[in-house]
Amino acid sequence: MPNALEPLLDWLERLEGSQMADWPMLPDIGLYMDQVQTYIDRQLVLYSKDEQDRLLTAAMINNYIKDDLIPRAEGKKYYPVHLALLMIIATLKPVLSMQDLNRLLDGCRAPGDAARLYPYFLQVHDHCLQTSTSEVRDNLSRLQAQDLSGQEQRTALRKLALELSVEARLRVLVVEKLLGVLDRLAAADEKAEPAAEGKRKK
Repeated sequence: MPNALEPLLDWLERLEGSQMADWPMLPDIGLYMDQVQTYIDRQLVLYSKDEQDRLLTAAMINNYIKDDLIPRAEGKKYYPVHLALLMIIATLKPVLSMQDLNRLLDGCRAPGDAARLYPYFLQVHDHCLQTSTSEVRDNLSRLQAQDLSGQEQRTALRKLALELSVEARLRVLVVEKLLGVLDRLAAADEKAEPAAEGKRKK
C-alpha cells in the first residue's frame, strides 16, 4: 500500500498548492483561440487526466458561445471575461450539464458581473480544495499506515471511492434543486414585472 499510494498523495499535495490566476492577473491584451486553450490548460493542469488531455477544445468554446454560456469573441480575441467564465466552465463541466451551467451563469456574462463572480468562485474553489484534499489525504495516510493485504487494500480504496462518489452525487442533486428554485423565482419576477408596469400606468 505505501508505494501504491505515494503518487496519489503527491498529486493531492500538488493539487492543494495549485492556484488559478486572480482577476487582475488575467491577460487583458486579447488572446486568440489557440492561446486561450493553452492558457486554460496551464491554469487547470492538475485537472487534466494526462498531458494529452485538453480541457477545452476550439469546438467546445464555439459551442459555449452558440449556447450563450460566454460572450462572443471581440475580433477573434478573448479577454478576461471570457477567460474567467471558461475557467469556471472547465472546472465544473464534469459535474454539471451545459443546461445547468447556463442556469448557474445566468446574468454573469457581462464583464462587470464576471469580475464580481470570478473572485467568489476562486474563494470557494480554494476553500473546497483545501478541505477536500486534506480529508482525502488523511484517509489515505491512515490506510498507508495499516498493514493490509492486497485484497484489503483494494477493498479499502474501493470503499473510499464509493463514499466520495455518493457524496459528490448528492451534492450535485442539491445543486440541481437549487437551480430549479432559481428558475421558479426568475419566472415569478417576469410575471410580476408586467403587473407592476400596468399599475404604474393606471
